[in-house]
Amino acid sequence: MPRFSATLQPKGRARLGLGGSLALWLAVLALLGASAQPATSQNIDTEMPSRLAIFLDCASCDETFIRQEVTFVDHVRDREVADVHILVTNEDTGAGGEAQTFDLIGLGPFEGIDFSTVYTTNVDATEAEVREGFLRMLRAVLVPYLLQTPMQDRLLVDIAALDEEGGDQQLPQDDPWNYWTFEFYADGSADFESRQRSFDTRYGVYIDRVTEDWKLQFRPFFNYNYDRFERSSGTIESTSRRDGFTSYVIRSISPHWSVGGFGDVFTSTFDNVDLRFRLMPAIEWSLYPYREATRRQLTVTYRVGASHISYRETTIYDETEQLLPEQILNAGYAVIQPWGEIDVGINASQYLHDLSRYSVQFNGAVDVRIAQGLSIEIGGFLELIHNQLNLPLGDADLEEVLLRRRQLETDYQAGVSFGFRYRFGSIFNNVVNTRFGGIGNRDRF
Repeated sequence: MPRFSATLQPKGRARLGLGGSLALWLAVLALLGASAQPATSQNIDTEMPSRLAIFLDCASCDETFIRQEVTFVDHVRDREVADVHILVTNEDTGAGGEAQTFDLIGLGPFEGIDFSTVYTTNVDATEAEVREGFLRMLRAVLVPYLLQTPMQDRLLVDIAALDEEGGDQQLPQDDPWNYWTFEFYADGSADFESRQRSFDTRYGVYIDRVTEDWKLQFRPFFNYNYDRFERSSGTIESTSRRDGFTSYVIRSISPHWSVGGFGDVFTSTFDNVDLRFRLMPAIEWSLYPYREATRRQLTVTYRVGASHISYRETTIYDETEQLLPEQILNAGYAVIQPWGEIDVGINASQYLHDLSRYSVQFNGAVDVRIAQGLSIEIGGFLELIHNQLNLPLGDADLEEVLLRRRQLETDYQAGVSFGFRYRFGSIFNNVVNTRFGGIGNRDRF
């Protein structure tokens, strides 16, 4: 595993490390040479900062750990005063790990020095291994910018021998699992008081295979909920179940088109479904190439098929079972840029035997940086519902309503969220202080 180190004299040596290949860094340095020609002719001592200021734009990073370990730069909280904006986005890999895309955007004197690279973690990596790997990548991607500052004379790049990081072991040429992965999960919770108790559990299996050409998943799942309340008038007990099996097979046919099929088996006490079988072929179009999905995507997916449903109780339309042809349309636009994020979409479904039976949901969220230190967040959804064919006949009991054990008739659902963040004061603060950081709040009111 290559390891990079920077000597910042006279204060000593700071080690910079990265798991990767020498070829990656030759490519990065070549990119630097190609994109930074104007900068090389500048007077570094007068036009370049003596100390690099970075704005790390990462929702899932351990920023305290990073500030503790990366001490040769200034960590700023607003891109307006940064020299480099580091935008980190995440995508799950086919093996269950995570691919983190580092998009580096040069600002001020570094404008035009931009590049991207990807750091991939294994599914079995511990949290400590993940953050150490992230730290090595972060240190490494700063090298092209440090080379443009007065620090260039104190920067030493060192690549450790392979035997120092696991010997000469090589990845197998043939994958014995042929890209198949299996993930078992189970979790539960229980709450007890003198007059009430509850228990919830969920478990299942994810069986996946992901390649450049194919994406497959088979997933059985099981959910069980139990509540018990003791009152002077008697004891109330309530249970609910939601079990099923979902699957899909997707084939990539071009950078913009995919086809596939979805199938599922489903049962739910809340939805009044004793058993549902559904099969739906599908097609998807993407305006942007799929390889750009971590930063921007606009996709439209269409599915059409049919389901056979057996109901637990007779429905309000006097049905105990039905064969329902159905079409589903999903469209969404998402973009993550230095100025913020936008995520909007529409999800619509319609029964083909009666076109008046449909539902349409609009949802959106916007997070925009307005000015230095100020950002706004707005989100919400609205769903128009005219397809509740599964509602059971008769009125729901009060306990079922309060415990949300039964679906109720409605024409719509809606929700909204909004807020803003504004911070002012010192923008340069590399100090880390974790005292009393582990104290929680146990107050009951």
